[in-house]
Amino acid sequence: VCYDESSASLDEIFAFITKLGYSPRLCLDNEIPHDTNIHEIKQDNLDVSHQRDQKTFFVFSRVLTTLHELETKLLTPKNTLILSIIFTILTLYLSMFVMFLPWLIPHGLQEAKLNGSMQCIFTLVVMHFGRTFYFRGFRALFKASSNMDTLIAIGTMSAFGYSLYQLIKVFMGLESSGLYFESVCVIITFVLLGRTIEGYSKTFGRDVLQNLITHRSKHAIKIEGYSNRLEHKEIEVKIEEILIGDVLKILPGSYIPTDGIILEGMANIDESMLSGEILAVPKNIGEAVYSGSLNTDRAFFMRASKTARSSTLAKIIALIRSAQESKADIGRLADKVAAFFVPIVIAIAFVAGIFWWWEMGFVFALEIFISVLVISCPCALGLATPMSIMVGSTRSALGGVFFKNAQALENAQKVTTVVFDKTGTLSEGKLSVHKLISHDLAADELLSIASGIESGSEHTIAQAIIEYAKQRGITPKIARDFEIKAGYGICASIDGMVFKMGNRDIFDGADFPNGADEVFEAGLIAVYIAQCEKEAEKILGVILLKDAVKKNAQKTISSLKNMGLHTVVLSGDNLRNVEKIAGELNIDQAFGGAKPDDKLAFIRSLKERGEIVMMVGDGINDAPALALADVAVAMGKGSDVSLENASIIIFSDDTQGVVHSLALSKATIKNIKENLFWAFCYNVVFIPLACGVMYKMGVLLNPMIASLAMSLSSISVVFNAQRLRKFTFNA
Repeated sequence: VCYDESSASLDEIFAFITKLGYSPRLCLDNEIPHDTNIHEIKQDNLDVSHQRDQKTFFVFSRVLTTLHELETKLLTPKNTLILSIIFTILTLYLSMFVMFLPWLIPHGLQEAKLNGSMQCIFTLVVMHFGRTFYFRGFRALFKASSNMDTLIAIGTMSAFGYSLYQLIKVFMGLESSGLYFESVCVIITFVLLGRTIEGYSKTFGRDVLQNLITHRSKHAIKIEGYSNRLEHKEIEVKIEEILIGDVLKILPGSYIPTDGIILEGMANIDESMLSGEILAVPKNIGEAVYSGSLNTDRAFFMRASKTARSSTLAKIIALIRSAQESKADIGRLADKVAAFFVPIVIAIAFVAGIFWWWEMGFVFALEIFISVLVISCPCALGLATPMSIMVGSTRSALGGVFFKNAQALENAQKVTTVVFDKTGTLSEGKLSVHKLISHDLAADELLSIASGIESGSEHTIAQAIIEYAKQRGITPKIARDFEIKAGYGICASIDGMVFKMGNRDIFDGADFPNGADEVFEAGLIAVYIAQCEKEAEKILGVILLKDAVKKNAQKTISSLKNMGLHTVVLSGDNLRNVEKIAGELNIDQAFGGAKPDDKLAFIRSLKERGEIVMMVGDGINDAPALALADVAVAMGKGSDVSLENASIIIFSDDTQGVVHSLALSKATIKNIKENLFWAFCYNVVFIPLACGVMYKMGVLLNPMIASLAMSLSSISVVFNAQRLRKFTFNA
């Protein structure tokens, strides 16, 4: 154990380990095996009494370690279940066949002492396979926090203790009332069977995660001296050693180790792990490639833009893990019910046992007691939510939609209003310069100034202007002292002069030329450039940009309206542009000229009216609204700030992901409710039967039937959750 001495003492650590049910001991250096991965062990508070017989202890600990390692290798969950079934069948053979089919058992095995002893030995073996039930169950009982394992532990130990007592009476020559070793074996085996099926289901539920992890390259080819093509060297490095700016060579058939930009060559990239799109995407020089995607056909050179730990693949893996490990409110409700349920069940079992002891005797009462404990085990209740969340989040990942946590998966199905940003969300966000209007300067000079200023921004508008300057062979001027005003524009200085670029609201009293507003009739985006002279702002010109609506935007809005949801477009763009796209897509409401604080106020007003709001955006100016919304959705190509504030990320950048997230959320919550219904249904129906309320009518559950019914309840929940695998996204 490595620990921070300033945060905890060794005594506190030892006390905590003891509370967990283990026996801690401080070892000396010569007690540590040479192959043990321990760098340093503190001995400041070493108790002298613990140093006695060090050599004997060391040998003993080595033997135990070896046995533990051997057991771990041999007794896998699958092997444990198989062996448990074998020994359970042997126990049933010795117990049941003696009573009902004695001619199938050798005469020697029918002798009571030998028969009972062999049953006891086989039962102890099976109990060893299920020993974790006892460790966890009794530990929880002693801490007054009984759980599912507590019921199994008490029930089987009661049956084993009673059977052992009866076996002792056999050896003493006294009359025996019968043995229940076979009940212990069957109960443990059925529970192990249920847990094994659950384990395999969880493994299958994480198949997307495992598949993504296999997409992680362990090594990459780094190019040293790339600029000198005659003397550059290719060296193999671990992906953890890749730094931003490194040049990498990506071979055909290899996974891309980290995010970057293609420097040389082209290739068709399989990005199915990112977007769910089956067809490979052609990538050329200057285009982005993402970690975990597959180079299908030819080699190319790329420059790393992120480290492996901050890459897209790393973020996706973290998102899936977070969603699968988190809990929704409906899951916490089940946990609370289970916390009260277990002690209540123990009380019911005792009451029923005492009643039937009085009515029918101790042996009958013991069967009732064990049956109630076993049938009541709320394993299915505990599985109901996490199994559905795990399968649901896995299924969503296959469609390019990633839930950050289970809360988002639960809340999405409650949404009543969906609010969209426009640029980069409903529109492509790949703006292109439509026209440049210069008032006092030459067009090329104005473009040189504009591209220099925009070099300090990562906004889609900035990228479009810089790309336009490159196409025309214009060299951007060197700008300094950048100041970005989210939702408004950008300021910078060039050659000692201050310039502003953005929409009208960034300017304070600037005199706009006549006729400037006519450009909005065509639905174009206007970016003004002004020079600041003392307190005046002189408009130098305007750059007009155009944007195209995303191909699935119309279908997305139509699907949302069919779901009965209210749709809104809320954008910082000019109202005329926003109304144009709203009319084209048949969106219910349109609001333009909205700054970050306006978007925040609008989301707040919707929530105050009782609406459950989903906000869909991608820019820095959307971040406050995303943070306030009940469900925040960010497009995968959005800003880091918007991705950070989102609870759902659509890496495919397709608006249909919004519909998919809502539909899958509804399907998952419906599946959870079905699981909870069946979990409670089993307990409500079978607990009274186990208590013997219908005994007079000839209906009674013995411990073996109870264990089978309990296991079937868990298995039904597991298989019901797997139905989410069949969930299909609308094309």
